[in-house]
Order: sequence, then structure tokens, then C-alpha cells
Amino acid sequence: MRTRLILGALATLLLAACGDDDTSEPTDAGLDAAIDLGPPPEWPGELAETDTLGDRRGRAIARSIVHIHSPLSHDACDGEGWVDGELADPTCLEHFRAAACALNMDVLFLTDHVPHVHEVPFEEGLWIGEPFGAAPVMNETGDTVASRLTCPSGHQVLLTLGSENELMPLALDRHPTESTDLMDLEDVYEGSTPEVIAGLRDAGGLVWAAHTEEKDLDWLRRVQPDGLELYNLHANVDPTIRSESLGLEPAPYLGRLLDFTRAGLRLAPDLAVMTFLDPNRVALERWDTLLAEGTHVVGTGGCDAHENAFPQLLTDGERADSYRRMMSWITNHLLVDERTPEAYEAALAEGRVFAVFEFLGTPTGLDFVATSGAESYDMGETAPLGATIHAPLPVIGDTHPVDPETTISLHLIHSQDGGGVEVASATDADLEFTPTEPGAYRLEVRMVPEHTRPYLNRRADELIRELPWAYSNPIFVE
Repeated sequence: MRTRLILGALATLLLAACGDDDTSEPTDAGLDAAIDLGPPPEWPGELAETDTLGDRRGRAIARSIVHIHSPLSHDACDGEGWVDGELADPTCLEHFRAAACALNMDVLFLTDHVPHVHEVPFEEGLWIGEPFGAAPVMNETGDTVASRLTCPSGHQVLLTLGSENELMPLALDRHPTESTDLMDLEDVYEGSTPEVIAGLRDAGGLVWAAHTEEKDLDWLRRVQPDGLELYNLHANVDPTIRSESLGLEPAPYLGRLLDFTRAGLRLAPDLAVMTFLDPNRVALERWDTLLAEGTHVVGTGGCDAHENAFPQLLTDGERADSYRRMMSWITNHLLVDERTPEAYEAALAEGRVFAVFEFLGTPTGLDFVATSGAESYDMGETAPLGATIHAPLPVIGDTHPVDPETTISLHLIHSQDGGGVEVASATDADLEFTPTEPGAYRLEVRMVPEHTRPYLNRRADELIRELPWAYSNPIFVE
């Protein structure tokens, strides 16, 4: 599988690095070995609770992960999470649990693979009871549709069940077939026919497309998913996907990623994502094309954490691809009417979502709205031509350092066939724009993160560049 190929490449480079020091800085290895440098510089490893972020026109903000694999996925936990019908790696499960609590997640949309999600009862796929400790969440008829984890702090995290195969159904209320035959259930989870799609929706699920960069437009038009991934971490790090689907060099980042295993370089490990983070242009272009055709399809950021790609420890003693680290790299902020399974799913289905690269800091004040007279229109809604689009400048939240040299820019994108066109922008200022043409308009928030400089030491000049900080979903103008 692809993640194993990544692991093999990284392991080979790691061995090479140990035996052949970076010739551009020959003193690094000697410094590593000569003295005890103490812990690496601390980049915040936790995120604030979302109830500190205020509301948007009466709606609260909820932090979510869309696309994540628990130990139930066949390839999670280095392929050893679930073996012979039972949990085989309780430590990996505890990493998963601790990450959700440390990052104050509000909802995790689980997307475990076949195998093994179809092999267990629906409730077991939600990790109800020990050792995970989630409690069942029931609908009005008494059926279990989700679970809720209570963290040591008292914070609560909702879990819903889904699966990533050819399609990625989210927030199912039950397994998507009444048949007790495992092969029948496997066929549904792994299929993408109209009958399969109808069955997934009948089971209460939303139909998503993962890895949009690997799905051609004809497939997306045929499937007509409720949503798709506008970004996926796995796509950025996998050499094969980078070269074959994103048009990028296969692995130019690997040497610099390994720098985060070397104590002498004094690099904050949670910033290792800056070695490979690039916009998934192909996914964005396909999303914009569908939006320009009039399709209302939601975009989300995919975390895709498995703890299975890079087990090497970084200088904080935590594996490079830990659940906590990857879940902090990209989140999705939902605008919700209340903190219930139904409200979380409605926000996702209706497109009230920001994809946020939250390792750069929580974007406080992030908003995107259109107004016409006394009426306002949120993401996913349709505003009349002549409405004004507003995007206030967000700032970095209190959990992360700030630097006056950090530049934040807002870019309004009008979706077009073949890719979006920027129609307005603002740097370190609010953005307002009144469209004169109908269509889908979305916001990109970008950052030149100078506040990371003290945490990147001699690698700062190479790694600091304009990066995406947040993507909105579109407002439609007619």
C-alpha cells in the first residue's frame, strides 16, 4: 500500500542521514552528539475550546475532523491496530483518544476502511464502552446513531461512523444494508453505483469524495457527491500522488522532514508539516469547475490520520504522524445551530464549513457572509446579485504566538470552469466586494507565517513562505 512505500522511502533516507551528515551544515550532527540540548522549542500542542471563538449570526463554531481512521481500519496503527477481530494496539487507541481531547475537538467524522468497519456491530465501530470509553448517543426512536467521549477536562467529543473506500460516506446512522451477510455489506461500503449511493443516503449518510485529486470530473459528475476534499494531507506527503495527481515533485521535502528528527537543529516538531504543505491545486480546480457548473458541492479538508506512515520519533519524542500532530495540522470549523449530531451533520451538508490549517493558529474572527439590506447569507446559501460579500480579517488566537511581521491576506475567488479566478483581495485588512456576475464565490485566507521563525531556527528562510490558512465554502450569487 502507498503508505508503506512512503515509510520505506523515509526509512531509507533516515539511515542515509545518520550515516552521511547534511553537507550544507556539517556541524549539525556533531552538535547532536556532543551536548544535551534539552527539549525542542515548544509550539502549542493544544487548541482552545471553540466556545471561546464567539458566534456567527447566532451560530456557534464547532471544530471537526473530516476523514480520520481509528485503529479499526486495516492499515491503521502500522497495520496492527485491529487483528483477528479485536483491538491489538491499545496504545494507538489511547493516542487517538488523547488527541481528540488535547485538541478540544467537537466532532470526529470517522472514516474507517473495509476491512474492518463492516465486520463489527455499528456500536462497536463507534468505540462505545471500554477501552475507549465513549457513551452511546441515541436518536428519538432509541437507535444509537453516534457516540460521545467525555475527556478528563469535562470537554465532550462526538463521534460518527463512516468509511473511506471508493466513496467516503459520513455520519451514517446505521450500517447501510439490512443484510447480515458480510459480503453484501462489504459490497455496499466499497461500491459507487447509484444503488449503493441511494443505500448510503437511506442509512442517513452524506456521500463524500476523498482524494479529489485522484477523481476525474466525469466520475464526480456521475456520483454527484454531497461533498469532496479540497485538500488532503496524505496527498501532499505521498510521492506517487504528488507526481501522478498533483503535478508536483515526488518527494523534495523528505530531507527537510528528517531534519525534525535531529535535536541539534532546534526545530519545533509540530511545524514539520511546513516541509510539504502545498495547496492541492488539482482538487481546487475540480471543485471550482463543479461549482461553476451550478453543482452545490461542499469542500472539506482531509486529515487522513492513521498512525501508519512515519513512526520515527521527532525531537519531542512523539512519532511524526501521531494522531495529535496530524489532527492539529488541518481541521474543519462548522457553523452550527446547536451541539448535536443533527446540527453537526446539517452544517456539513449545507456547506457552513471552513477548512483550517490550524497548526498556524486558530483564526479568531474568521467569517464569510453576504448581505443585502437587512438579510444575511452564510456559506452554502444563495444571495441575490447586488449583495455585498464581507470577510473580516481574522487574527491568530491566544493559544499561538504572534509576530507583527506575519502577513495575512484575503482572496475572493469566483469559481470558473478549469479553476477559480481571483476577483478581490486585501492584505492585513478586511475585504468587501459586490459581485456584478452570478456564480459561486469562495474565500482563501493565506499567511506568510513569520511568527514561526523562532521555532524553525536555521531552516526558517527555506520553510517560511505564503501558505494557506483557511478555505471557506462558497456563497452562491444569482
